Amino acid sequence: MSDPATADNAHNVGTTRIGRRQVLYDTALITEPDEALFEPHSSNVFSGDSEAIGRAAVVMHRYQGLDLVSKHYYRGGLMSRIRKDAYLGTSAERSRSFREWCMLNVMRRQGLPVPVPVAASFTPSGLFYRADLVTVMIPDVITLAEACASGDVDAATWRRIGEVLARFHEHNVYHADLNARNIMLDTEGSIHVLDFDKGCFRHIGDSWRNSNLARLKRSLLKFAERDPAFHFDDADWRSLLAGYSAS
Repeated sequence: MSDPATADNAHNVGTTRIGRRQVLYDTALITEPDEALFEPHSSNVFSGDSEAIGRAAVVMHRYQGLDLVSKHYYRGGLMSRIRKDAYLGTSAERSRSFREWCMLNVMRRQGLPVPVPVAASFTPSGLFYRADLVTVMIPDVITLAEACASGDVDAATWRRIGEVLARFHEHNVYHADLNARNIMLDTEGSIHVLDFDKGCFRHIGDSWRNSNLARLKRSLLKFAERDPAFHFDDADWRSLLAGYSAS
């Protein structure tokens, strides 16, 4: 089986159906998928690793020899009280899961540090659908928010974060919800960016780049306001911007 970190997914796209569920998947990473890929048996779920992140329910589990993260999409706002996980739409190709899978696939081929996309599913129900996304788990990572809460993130790390964000922007990647929980740090010092639901590629103008950075800064300031132990100040932000500008 191909190494998930190095596999070229450009020619390995497969589609299948599991009941009403329409599935898009990487044929280099898994063979014909089944329902357990999206609804894993409890024996394959990592103990204590099932959690909710943002608007998605996330389960970490093992499937066909891979350690995976399965995300079920949930709505936010008032609509979540009516249809907590149902979205309006009848096209799999335009669904949140298929679009995020394809975006991750392109970014991986561009060498950007995002999760390896494994599979996406679209389950229609009348005029609505439910969606799931499966990616390869990134080992030994914590969120930037966790790192700032547990101790100072050094200037070199802030600079690397800025460099990585500049790489995304150079490839016209717009992250619709860039915040301190979507940036991950691993034990080797590498930076990863997650959760591209509603993300897109923007090719016109560049004001969105500054607004992307401003959104991240607002996120960091909110964490700092809520938690006295959260370490973030102007010097940290200047280090991030220095890395961004240098790239």
